[in-house]
This record gives sequence, C-alpha cells and structure tokens, in this order.
Amino acid sequence: MYKAVLTILCSMILAPAHAQHATDTFRLYFDLNVPSLNNGTEKKIDLLVYDDKIINGSGIMIVGYADYLGTEGYNKNLSMARAKNVKDYLVKYGIDADNITLCVGKGEIERRGMTDKEGYPTDRRVDIVVNNKIKKKITQNPKVVYKSSRDTVRQATVGSIEELKNLKTGSTFLLKNVYFPADRHVITPQSAETLEKLYIVLRDNPTLKISIEGHICCVKNAPDAWDIDTYEPTLSVNRAKAIYNYLVDKGIDVNRLKYVGFGRRRPVVADERTEEDAEKNRRVEIRVIGNSR
Repeated sequence: MYKAVLTILCSMILAPAHAQHATDTFRLYFDLNVPSLNNGTEKKIDLLVYDDKIINGSGIMIVGYADYLGTEGYNKNLSMARAKNVKDYLVKYGIDADNITLCVGKGEIERRGMTDKEGYPTDRRVDIVVNNKIKKKITQNPKVVYKSSRDTVRQATVGSIEELKNLKTGSTFLLKNVYFPADRHVITPQSAETLEKLYIVLRDNPTLKISIEGHICCVKNAPDAWDIDTYEPTLSVNRAKAIYNYLVDKGIDVNRLKYVGFGRRRPVVADERTEEDAEKNRRVEIRVIGNSR
C-alpha cells in the first residue's frame, strides 16, 4: 500500500508542467451593479492577450456571475451583460469570435446565511476559461512576405494607406513614415501627414474598424522596451496608444479602434544584425478587425 501511494505521488511530481495547464481560468472583477469593464479589468485583459494567455486557436468560454444582492432576474441579466462585454472587448482586441465557444451569464452565486448589504465582491466577476487542447485553424492571407537572408519569422502586408479601406478582416497593413524619438512614445511632427491620411480613410469609411499594433526592436531578455516618458517597460503599447489617442481626438469613434503592443514578441527578423533588420522590427501595423464594404 505504501509503495502504491509513493508511486502515485512521484508520478504527480514528475508529470510535465504543461499537462497541468491544458485549461486555464482567469477571473475579472466588476464594480457593484455595473456590467461594463473598469480600467483594472481592461488592463488585465490587455495583459492576458499581450502575454499570450488568451490566443486565437484555443477554445474560450466566458461565464458571468453576480453576487446575492438584487433579484434573481436582475442578477441573471447583469451577469449576462458582464459576460457579453468581456466577449466584445476580446473580439475588439482581435480574438476571433469563432474561438469563443460559450458566453453565458449564470446569475448570482448563492451565499446562504449572508445578509451583508455590501454583498460579496468576489462574486461580481466573469471567468474566462481557455482550453489549450482545442486548436482551431487560423488562416492568413498576406500580400507580401518580408525575407531575410538568414530567417523570416512572420508576414506582413504593405501598400498605401488608401488600400486600407479595401482590405478584408484580419489583413495587416504596415504604417510607414510614423516616427517616435528613441525610447519615447511621443509622435514626431514628421508623422503628421501619414496620420492625417489614416484619419481621412477612417472618416470616409465609417464601417472600417482597426487595431493599432506596436512592435519594437533591439531588446534582449525582455518582452518590451523601457518608455522614459512613463518609466514603464511598455513602449510598444504606449506608441500604439498614442496613435489611438490621435484618432480619437480627431473624432473617430472609440468603438472602431483598439490598440495593443506586442513588444519584441512578433519580429519580422528574429536576429537583428543590421539597421535594416531593426527597422523591419521597429514598426506600427494596422490590422483590420471589421470592414462591411
């Protein structure tokens, strides 16, 4: 009997780590009686996507809850609204809706004997369950492949800004002639012409929705570069957000835009050996996430 127990314990200890993470659950917490995401919740989702904890290709289930305050019907609707808002945010972030296999509100979590008027804050939540065993096929249809004499890591589309209105959902566009000072996210005046063209395309095509995606180069042993304006290692995120803010300030609806920084995670050239290699990695891309043309 002792040997049998010891064998089981050893097998648990020696089991591959990845076997314990086939399914991951991430919890997002909401304010009292509020279905919309708060800043903390949005930031957590941003980090989950940034860190590849939530990716296209995996099965994703979204389950909303409420605490015991309120009626049964109210809590059911509240929990469903929370789940739907999380789904909408993920889709806006570029997660394919086909990967979301379930989006449901379960209503209140019963807490027998509890009558506190403040409720139970940890029950005001949405669980995102990611099943990494489910792998859906991801298709890409890039126009141009960047090639290095040594290696090629990823693909990107290029062309004029005017082409953006004709691209299909999922297509990627390299935004040229947008510049930032070294280690900063402030847009330089030399970028004005390009950003104005981008704004005009969005203004004249009201069904077009985009994701602004920042990438950096020349960083070793870190996912992103240091931003000396904010004293945070989030330079690619901040640069994408700067363009996002420019478009919002010009009047583009926030529901048509999202921004994300991928840091050093998606290089064009894996091993930068020349300034040309670095320039290919140090870039901003526009991804079409909706186009009803």
